[in-house]
Order: sequence, then C-alpha cells, then structure tokens
Amino acid sequence: MGRGHAGGMSDDSPFLPSPRPLPVEEILGGIPVLLPPPGPLQVQTQGRLLEVLSQGGLAGKAGAWVVRKDVTLHLEEDRVVPDLVGWRRERWTEPGPGAGVTLTPDWTCEVLSEETEPWDRGHKMLAYGLGRVGHVWLVHPGMRTLEVYLFEGFSWSLLDVWEGQGPVKAAPFEALTWDLSALWAG
Repeated sequence: MGRGHAGGMSDDSPFLPSPRPLPVEEILGGIPVLLPPPGPLQVQTQGRLLEVLSQGGLAGKAGAWVVRKDVTLHLEEDRVVPDLVGWRRERWTEPGPGAGVTLTPDWTCEVLSEETEPWDRGHKMLAYGLGRVGHVWLVHPGMRTLEVYLFEGFSWSLLDVWEGQGPVKAAPFEALTWDLSALWAG
C-alpha cells in the first residue's frame, strides 16, 4: 500500500504522512484491539503538530529528525500505531515495502480523544516503556494541553505540561521553540 503525501511534501521529506486505515488495529500483549478512528479535532491537531515540526526546520537542525504519521511500530510482541512518531535521522533506516517499523523510536505522540485517552495513557504508555521509547507527548486538544514524558530506567517521568498558549520548548525537540496555540482550532 502506498503512502499519501500532504501539503506538497516531496518524497525525500523527513515528514511523510500516510493514510490511516479505519479502524486502527493494535496488538498489545498478544491481544488484538480495534480502536476507533481519530475524530476531526484529533486529525486537525495531528496535522497542525506535524506542520509545526516541519515548518520549524526540525529536519535541518543539528540532530535532524525523521517524523512520520500513522506508522505501525513492532515493539517486541506489541504492534502500535502512534499518531506521530520520530527518530533521530542518524538512527533511521527506511523499512522495506509493506513492512512495519521495528526500530524503536526516539519519540512518539498521541493526540487524545475521549475514546482513546484511557488506552493511550495506559496500555500504549506501557508498550512504549517496554519498547524503550525515549519520549512520549500526550496532546489533549479538548483541554488544550501538551504533556511531555521521558522514559528513565524502568518508568516514565513527567517532564512538563503546557496549557492553552505560549512558547513551548519541549524535549526531545529543544532546538525548536513554537507557540502551543498553533495546535488548537479556532
């Protein structure tokens, strides 16, 4: 299945979105789960965050990143589909056609909805920890918040929470400063 390209991005862009199949299937602890598709507010917020990261020149800065949307990650026995996921460019290897990604990401982001928040905060955070993902962002468009977590040792540490609007300089993208209000509709 081919990848879709949004906003006229070229094939060599490190910010390639892909279409999301409906519904989303994830496997945690060997148990398959069908999740509802993201709602319009979640899709809009994902797109705006992807735009913030790409327009912020993240790909051109030292420690450049490859950021993707809706990639199936194979973390041990788990199969998860983060809303956004990123790797430091020097670690990234393009997977073969039709293959899921087995390289543990440096960062994932979940855009929360009422239907997915318990799953994202619970099972997926556990899977990301077991998979040794470095940072997780939880974006809540309804509450207009960004939570930033770091995996240290054997647990997650909450690094920071931003609310509403104002400048954000969040790990692991400290080279980029942006306004949180860029994510919110209206």
